[in-house]
Amino acid sequence: MPRTLLGATPADDLLRLIPVDLGWRPRPREAGREMVVEASAAPRHLTGVRPRPAAAVPGDDPATSTVAAPVLAFRKVSRDYRSAGGAVLRALREASGEVGAGEVVAVTGRSGSGKSTLLHLAAGIDAPSGGEVLLLGRPLAALSDGERTRLRRDHVGLVFQFFHLLPHLSALENVLVPALVAGDPPAVSEDRGRALLGRVGLAGRAGEPVQKLSGGELQRVALCRALLRRPGLLLADEPTGNLDEESGRAVLDLLLGLARDEGSAVLYVTHSAELAAAADRIWTLHSGVLERTR
Repeated sequence: MPRTLLGATPADDLLRLIPVDLGWRPRPREAGREMVVEASAAPRHLTGVRPRPAAAVPGDDPATSTVAAPVLAFRKVSRDYRSAGGAVLRALREASGEVGAGEVVAVTGRSGSGKSTLLHLAAGIDAPSGGEVLLLGRPLAALSDGERTRLRRDHVGLVFQFFHLLPHLSALENVLVPALVAGDPPAVSEDRGRALLGRVGLAGRAGEPVQKLSGGELQRVALCRALLRRPGLLLADEPTGNLDEESGRAVLDLLLGLARDEGSAVLYVTHSAELAAAADRIWTLHSGVLERTR
């Protein structure tokens, strides 16, 4: 197999394999945005590891380099839905909270309490019925669909409960998809992807089709994909929910350890009080009402 996978796989062919509703589009390489390849290092265990502020990227929007601004902020955010019968269902009720640079926040609550809605609003995938969501200091409601997509693509990493990997691609090719659609330098991206897979113990399985991987291994691949472009914010919706207890604990250790090493802020949803305790702070949702419990 050629050294540079992104060069070996025609971009147009691979782009046809990516769900169009993700809003990804290739863009020209930008000056000053090349990735810096780090030597592979074992992730530190989350216990006792304190967050480290993320470094500003030269050439980014000025809002992203404002030191005092939180990475993510909810300002009295509400989200209402209307049922088929016309009744108003309130998923969130004037929720307020902030996630600082390099900070890890867990969101807990019963099913249907509004946890996934909160993450969808944070990513700009959904829009609030009232209040304001700010990502990297930018009010999402003031941005066009394209601007929100680019902001999410360049600064947010997403980890899902059910992985959402492309089954016909290898582990490494799945990790590299965000770099391909963003138009990043192929050789540098591949080195970065291989280094991340090494740090989660999958260096020897980079070329394996993902159908051959276990659930825990699939989530580790998804984590590497989310971190590939060094996002300022990592959003994880029940990242251990589809795994057994042991695998779930191991994946969360890796997620938080890598994110803290990379300087990414993290907002993750979990039903487990034990897994939530690994965060710097805990938010709890009760029927759409957000409370800070730690």
